[in-house]
Amino acid sequence: MTRRENGLWQQQLTVVENGRKKQKYFYGHTKQEVLRKIAAYKDQAANGPSFEAVADLWWEEAEQTLAWNSLKNYRPNYKRILKYFSGAYIAQIRPSDLNRFMRDFTRQNHASDKTARNQLMVANLIFKYAVANGYLELNPAREITVPKDLKKSRREMPSGDDISRIKASVGLPFGLFAYMALYTGMRRGELLALTWEDVDTSAGEITISKSLYHEGNSPRVKAPKTAAGVRSVPIVAKLAEHLKPTTGPVFPGADGGHLTSSGFDRLWRQYIQASGITCTPHQLRHAYATMLFENGIAEADAQDLLGHAQISTTMDIYTHIRESHKKQIRDKLLNVDI
Repeated sequence: MTRRENGLWQQQLTVVENGRKKQKYFYGHTKQEVLRKIAAYKDQAANGPSFEAVADLWWEEAEQTLAWNSLKNYRPNYKRILKYFSGAYIAQIRPSDLNRFMRDFTRQNHASDKTARNQLMVANLIFKYAVANGYLELNPAREITVPKDLKKSRREMPSGDDISRIKASVGLPFGLFAYMALYTGMRRGELLALTWEDVDTSAGEITISKSLYHEGNSPRVKAPKTAAGVRSVPIVAKLAEHLKPTTGPVFPGADGGHLTSSGFDRLWRQYIQASGITCTPHQLRHAYATMLFENGIAEADAQDLLGHAQISTTMDIYTHIRESHKKQIRDKLLNVDI
């Protein structure tokens, strides 16, 4: 081991990488540091890279390719699995290890079915990256499923009282936002990105071609996540009478541009206090889907109007609506007399 002019210690080794001999140099501020680096290199050469190393490479690539909202949702799942498999070599992780990770995670966090599926999706993405880049032969997450009997969260239909209040409060500040969500089924981001140029009252339709998200507090406009998100929805008569098109965003911020995150939160909070509603904007999509169901709109047509990429999503909502209707009928029959 020699010491360089800059004070660093250096050790040269002949190694074999990809079937070829080459000279590799190891540097450190002390001899012990150089020896530790050599030991770590030999360890990795024998066992392959650590899980952390590959997961970090996947995350670096994800930061360059994924949308900000996706990264925000993926980050806690990435951190969680990174901590669990800390110190493990990725080639030594078996499906049984992932099964144990999923069981421990769901049990300790009382995770819902959706939360567990999101965690498993991130694990699968990391191992798919490892296979694609030659760190693994097979993806151990491929055949893993989430534990059974987990709680399945479902956004319920807004109450009849909430719907009545939304109809009665359309004239309040920000009341049109809730009213349009109710009568178009548009997502929050789609409504916040909507401009008056997208609203064609003469043709009686609204064109949805973009969505708004926030990086911190700043608004950002993006294309819909899937092609199904680009669509047109009819302007029903109840909505048409409240539309007065001008230019620019339908729901502008103080500067006339798109609303900031804090700006939306403030307006929505003031609106629910003034109107008395208790539901969320997304629950109003369920109300719109119920309206479609009750008017005989088929699942495939409802899928187009709601902008679902998968028909199964629409069918799941329709199934829930049917079950709710059956329960209402049963409850009524319990009290009838001949």
